[in-house]
Order: sequence, then C-alpha cells, then structure tokens
Amino acid sequence: MIAVSTPQREIASSQATKINNGHNIQIAQQAEDYDVRELISDPEQSLRFFLLQSKFPLVFVPFISELKRLGPESYEILLKMKTFMQTLPRGFRDYDVSPDDPQDVYLLSDLCVYAPREEDGEGGFYVPKGHHGRIIPNESNTFCVQWRYEYDGWSFLGRVLEHAATVSPTDVIVEEIISLISTTLQSVDNYTAMDMLESLCTKLRLEDDVINIIGKVLMNAMQRKNVNVSVAAIDFFTALIPVLPHKVWEFLSNSNLLDRNGGGMATFILSSVEIISGDYRFTLGVIQLVNVLVKDAVIGKFSTLIEPDLRMNVLLQFARHLSYIYESFAYWKYENLSHRLDIAISISDLFSSLLLAVYGIDEATDGINKINGVLVPAAQHLLDRFLVSDGKNFRCIQPIIGSIEASGRSLQALTADPELLNRNYEWIEAALIFAEKLTRVRTLLKRAPSQLERKLFGLAPAMTQLFVRENVLRFRIMKLLISMVDSVWEGTEPPSLLAHLGPGSALTFVNALNKALEGKRDLNTQNEIARFASVVFSNKQQGLSVLLLTGRELGKDNGKQKTDKESETSLLQALEKKAEQFEDLPVELSVNVLECIALAQNSRATAVFENKTNLDFLKKNFEILDRGTGGRISGLESTDTIIRFCYNALLAARAVQLCAVELHKSIRDSTESKSIVDYFVKSGNLAKLADTAFRIQGYRASLHGNLHRNFDKKWPMAKLIRFQKTSISQKPYGPSYKYDLEMMDDIFSADPIWTGYRSEIVQANLNLSLIDAQSHLFKAWWLLIAALVEHAENNSKLLKALEQIAIQCLQINLDEGIMAPLFIPIVNDRSQLAFVITQTLHAISSASCRKQQFDFTKILSLAWEFTSSVDVDFPQALTDGYTETYRPLLRLLLVCVGALKGTKADASISQIISGILENIVSKTFMILGPDALEAFDLSKSQQGVQEWNESAKDMLLVTSLLRDCLTVDGVL
Repeated sequence: MIAVSTPQREIASSQATKINNGHNIQIAQQAEDYDVRELISDPEQSLRFFLLQSKFPLVFVPFISELKRLGPESYEILLKMKTFMQTLPRGFRDYDVSPDDPQDVYLLSDLCVYAPREEDGEGGFYVPKGHHGRIIPNESNTFCVQWRYEYDGWSFLGRVLEHAATVSPTDVIVEEIISLISTTLQSVDNYTAMDMLESLCTKLRLEDDVINIIGKVLMNAMQRKNVNVSVAAIDFFTALIPVLPHKVWEFLSNSNLLDRNGGGMATFILSSVEIISGDYRFTLGVIQLVNVLVKDAVIGKFSTLIEPDLRMNVLLQFARHLSYIYESFAYWKYENLSHRLDIAISISDLFSSLLLAVYGIDEATDGINKINGVLVPAAQHLLDRFLVSDGKNFRCIQPIIGSIEASGRSLQALTADPELLNRNYEWIEAALIFAEKLTRVRTLLKRAPSQLERKLFGLAPAMTQLFVRENVLRFRIMKLLISMVDSVWEGTEPPSLLAHLGPGSALTFVNALNKALEGKRDLNTQNEIARFASVVFSNKQQGLSVLLLTGRELGKDNGKQKTDKESETSLLQALEKKAEQFEDLPVELSVNVLECIALAQNSRATAVFENKTNLDFLKKNFEILDRGTGGRISGLESTDTIIRFCYNALLAARAVQLCAVELHKSIRDSTESKSIVDYFVKSGNLAKLADTAFRIQGYRASLHGNLHRNFDKKWPMAKLIRFQKTSISQKPYGPSYKYDLEMMDDIFSADPIWTGYRSEIVQANLNLSLIDAQSHLFKAWWLLIAALVEHAENNSKLLKALEQIAIQCLQINLDEGIMAPLFIPIVNDRSQLAFVITQTLHAISSASCRKQQFDFTKILSLAWEFTSSVDVDFPQALTDGYTETYRPLLRLLLVCVGALKGTKADASISQIISGILENIVSKTFMILGPDALEAFDLSKSQQGVQEWNESAKDMLLVTSLLRDCLTVDGVL
C-alpha cells in the first residue's frame, strides 16, 4: 500500500496533530539511544528535543528548527534517524498487534511512508515487512504510529524538498529545509558537507541534485516575491561556496539574479518588494554572498574548475549592483533601522576588503594580471565611481560624506537604543576606513585628485568636532587625515588642511590632539597623532606645520598677550613631554613620537619661528641611546626577541636622528650642540657605537635565496616578490612584515606543502624586519656623523674619532661586500660618508699646514681595495652607469691622492697609484671617452651653459685624479 505522497498530508506543524506526549516521555525514559543530554545540558530542553524527534516527520517544522540550533551535531542526528512517525493511510490493514502489548504493532507487508515520483516510480521511502511500531494516542481520529525504522534523514529531506519545490515552492517547509542545510553546511568540515550533500541527493533523479533544486526554488521564489524562501536559498549558496565553489559560480553566471545592465531578479526584489516593505533581509543576504565570493576568488586563485572570465563577470555585475545600493540606501524606507546600518557597514567593509586584496600587494603588475586579477574589473569599477575627478555627480560618495556630516551632530541624539548607537559608530568607522582606502589607492595608482578628497578636506571641521566628542572614532579619524595629507596632488598645490579647518576649528583641533596625548589609555590613537604630525611636517602643509609647532597660526602677532593660554599650547611640546615618559610607553609609540619631533625640528616651520630644544628632553634622548639596541643579533633568535630588537633599534635610530637634526640647525658651540658633541666624544665610544650601527647583522642570504628559488618554481604564476605589501598595507615588524602572510594563507593554505613554505616566509619576514630596522639605524648614524663633521674643526678628539669612522666604513664594505641588492644603497652611503669625512679631514689638515695629521694612506689603501673588488666591479659599474656606487669612491681616491701630494710614495702607495692609472683612468677613458668627448664638443658649439652628461662629469673627475696621481713624489 502506498501512503499519500503530498507532504502537507504526511508532514504537519506542531499544532496539526495533538499527540499524547506521555507515551513519548515513557519511551524517552526507556530508550538510551535518544539521550541528547550531552548536546543539550538543560533537562527540559533535552526532553523537548527528544519529543520533537520522536514525532518526526509528522511534526516537521519544529524539529527542523531545533536541529538548526545544534550546529554540526545536527548532521549525525539526521543521518541516523531511528523512528518514523506517520498517520497510517486509511484502509491500511497489513499489520498485526503484539500479543504482549496492545500498543505495539508490526508490519505484515512493506509500507510506503513517502510516495515515489509518479513519472519514474523512484524516490519512495518504505518501512520493510516485520518492523515494529508503537501506536501513539492522539486527540483526533487518526491512527498515529511511530515505526522503529532506521533511515537517512538527509536523504528523506532531499526527497521532501524535491516534492515540495514542485508542488509548493514557497511553503514554509521548503524554507526550513533549505535553512537547515545552510546552517549545517556552515558548521561542519568540507568532507562531512560533501557526505551530507550526497545523502540529500540519493532519492533524487539521476540527472538532478539538491543544488539545482534549490537554484530553481530561488528563481521561483523571487518571481513570486517570496522573500523568506529567497533569503534561505541565498544563504544556502553562500554556505555552499567553501564546499563546492564552482557550482555556485556556475549557477550565478547562468542565472538571471543579475544582468550586465544592472537589472536582474536581485534588483527586481529590491525595487518591487524590499523598498516598499522596508525589510531588506534579501539584500543583506546578497551582500554576504558577495563577501564570501570575493574571499573565494582569492582563495581559489589556482582552481581550474572555474574560468577566470566567469568570476570576473560575476563580481563586476555584483559590484555594479552594490554600488547602486550604496548610493541609494540612505533614501529608502526602513521598518528596522538596523537594516540601514547593516547595509552601510557591510558594503563599506566589502569594498574596503576588495580594494586591499587588489592593491595591497603586487604593485608592479597591471590589470587582470595581478595576483588577484579576477577582482580587478570590480575594483576598477569602484574606483571609477568613487574617485571621479570632475563633474557634479556626488551620489556615490554621499554616504561617506553624509556619515561624517551627520556625526558632526551628537550621535546620542540620533537614537536612544544603545545597540543602534553602537552600530552607528560602526558605520562611521566603516565609512572612514573606506575613505582612507580610496585615498591611498588613488595616490598609489597616480590617478588625478578626486572630488571625494576635496569634499573630505571640506569636512575637516566636522571631523574635528567628531574627534573632540567621540573617543571611539579618534583612531580612524587620524588614519583618514594621514591619508589625506600624505596623498600626492600632481601638477597642483594640495589643499590646505589649515585653511579648511578655519581659525576656530584649527585651535580646537590642536588642543584636542594635545589632550589626547595625555594619559596611557588610547595608545593607538596617540601613535596615529604622532604619525599625522610627522606627515604634516614632511609635506606641503606649511601653515598647519607652524600651528602644530608653535601653538599659533602663521601671521599672528607674537608680541600680543594671549588671554587663552590653551591656544598657545604647542603639539611639539606635548610630544616632547610624551617622549620623556619613554620608559613607560610601548616602544612603537616612542619611535613615532621621536620621529615626529625630529621632523618638526627639521621642518621649514622652524625658519618661521625660533624653536629651542628642551635640554631636559635631550638628556632623555641620551638615556635612550644609553639603553642601546640589545646587543648583537644573529637573525636566528625567537620571534619575540627579533621584534624587540627591531623596535629597540628603531627607537635608537630616532634618538640619533634627533641629535643629528639638532646639530644641523644649531650654531657651532651653542649649548645644544655642545651637549650633543660632548655626549658622543667624552664617552670615547663614538667610533665603537658607529661601528655597531654601520654593520648590518643577521642577514640570512641562503634563506632568501632558497626561498625565492623554491617558491617561484613551485608557483611560477605567483612569484614571491609579487606578494610584497604596497603602501596601502600596514607593515609592522614581525611575521607578516614584507610578504603579506595573511593573503598567502588565504591563497595557498589548501596546498599541503604550504606549511613548510609558510614557516620560511615567516622567517624571511622577520629577517627583513631586522634588516629594515638596522637600515634606519644606519641612516640615522650617517646623518649624525655628517652633522658632527660640521662641528669637528677645533675638536681633536672628535676628528680622530671621525677618522676612525671613515676607516671603519671602508673596512665594513670590504668585510661584508654587497650581500644582496637591498644592501647596495647602504654600501654606497658608507662610501659617501667616508668621502665626506676624508674631505673634511683633508681641508682641516691643509688649513693647519699639516699640523693635524691623519692617516690618509690607510684610507687610500682601503678605498682602492674596495674600488677594485668584485663587489664594485668598476668597469661594469661604469658601463651600466651605476654612478651612486663608483662616483663616491672616485672622489675619495681623488681626495686621498691629493692629500699625499708632496710626500714620498712608498712601495704600497706606488702600487696603488699604478693600479688607479691602469684600472681606473685607462678604463674610464676607454669606456666613457667617446661619449664624454661628444658632450664637450656639443658644449663648445652651443652658446650659454650646457648641462654635461654623466660621462662628461666622470671624465672630469678621472682627469683630476690622473693629474694628482702624477704629482705624487716617486710615482714616475
């Protein structure tokens, strides 16, 4: 006998059949198989779950709803169902009653409990002959039996869904089944998810599967404007992406969810249902779908199952759809105000993530050839919409502008609901992040300045008010201001932030910055304040520089008595006060504060107002130098040790940089300059400290060489260098400093071999962090030594120390050579510094009629040895035009040889002079002669000043060297 096939007859809601729970409770107390107390700790909830399970599928929806709350456990529960409750078909008599228990029955023939398909007779569910069941009393006249029948509940759900989707595709049963599948997919691993999907398909037609069925349900539901089922289906495809992404991409490509012209069923539901009802659950589901699609496009880069063009087209269509929503959502009706904020936040976050994925790495590659090239058309669409340089269409950027304008008023007045208030904060933060990303990407891509940026400058007063009032948003406001001030405005003067702030807001802003630097709570914001001030001092914001430096605007009368003392508070003074607490501050904050102070002291604003350095602050600076960097390092230490060394080295670099800046701007023998010179000279450790700073420790050449070679061989289409971070990405020292480890995890984590490569990339990032920190320390010491040279004329101890440093620079170049291309600038700078020092020593020696004696022979010997080394490879460097490498050495040789004029050359000097003549002079004439002669001839033939080319400049230098070589006594 066949049961009625329609699910409405066999499957009911909890109120449809009044079943006596007492009998089920007795079963629950006797049946250990149904003890779910391990899953549900509450006894009453546990009993409720069992009762619903025992009535399934007669009572359908409540049990499915309970299953959705159990997460991954729902899979095992449904997979091994042990009972099946049904209302027996009228007239069915093929059963008998047990003689021991009148409520226990058993089947005399097979019983169909769910009808097969009419067209092929397949897909039915049968309880075999001999199975026992229990009669369950109920208030209706129907005959309910709970069969003790083990079956796959997922297979049963697949069959029910197939039938219901055909008969009643918008029924609540369809919605609940799809929703359960979605929640279970999200909670189990991929292997279990695949098993579940296979189970769902076991009773379906051979040519069909549950994915196609749900796809048809989605299209049907959207046509019928059924939002509930549509949302459930969209959530299913979102949950399916990590399991079977190619199925989702293919469905989206072939469906009419969206079309090329911005229409499609998603737009139809939005315009004809959601905007009218004010309920935007479907749109929010679409946004979440796109979010997961973007992540999959990154993760599945190497998948061969999905054509890149297919992905690009789908994402571009969604980008168009979401940008339309973004420019319009603020004007819509909302029954639930949280939907408005959810749309704003989720789209802003999605757009920010998309831009970062495309432009956060692989700067040298263009267009769709980038690592995440499938995202490029969507990203370019966003840039074309949001970074318009002219025109009057501001609708796309209005949500960003509007969020900041509205926040200029108190957010407390917008809502009394704490949850909505927090979501408002999240929305403003998301808008600030998106605006920052757009600004940074615009500069990175060298696009024309945008209307968005001009509008943002105009909103400076609103941002000031927001900064003053809302502590939780200060960090993001500072990040956005940094990106605005740091942006490049090709061919035009950048907007003046001070002019847009206006007098009142400007002083309010400075006072707020000073106040924010007090205390130790919001250290992240304090970090950004220091970075903001550094960017202001480094860029074309002269008026704001003066205000931050002095506490008053350029052009104000300095002689008038100020009644408002706070308006005279200098941010520089506040930063100096903060720096004096360096022992209690995170080292990264101390680094940024000291860098800002150094840039302030060296900015053009110091030429407008006299700014004397605080001597107490200088002493604190010396304390930082006394702490050092933590000793020598090999590069093989623990992660924490390396990172700590990096920031200590960077802190020392900023302290040295401050001393260098102070020496450069100070008058010789002034109090400030004398205190700095005395600190370095009296300790007697200047040469020793410089030697430590000028040596780059811990570079692991084999690690980088092997990693690049092996990685590029393994993934030739995604070479390691392409994962270097760009200027829009954060680059803190550590495991993800240079190569974007998070992005690489997303792309390569599915490859079992990735774990080994990942460990090496972490080590490479740590090692490059170490090198970068030491490079900063080297550059700071270079500046300091160059500054000390200017104050060394009458200080014999300092002159001797400088002489030793010149020798050390050349000796280190010889010892270390050029370990990798990234060390070439450092090597060149050492040579340049040796030249600067030697030139000064020679001038002092000549002025004193050689009463001041220096070891020019030693310097010449080392300079010649390095010039003739394979690292320099002088003939090849000359041919390739590497002037930064060989020209400082030529100048150094010229100075040393000139210093030896009139002295008797010994055998070693004669050998060096001969080498110079043979390997420098002759080869330069041979390689550069024709080009230089042409430049000289051209100069003679033209009237006025003719700019000589590099070859001509080098020929003049080498000619001078030849002349001086020939004047050394004993050479000829």
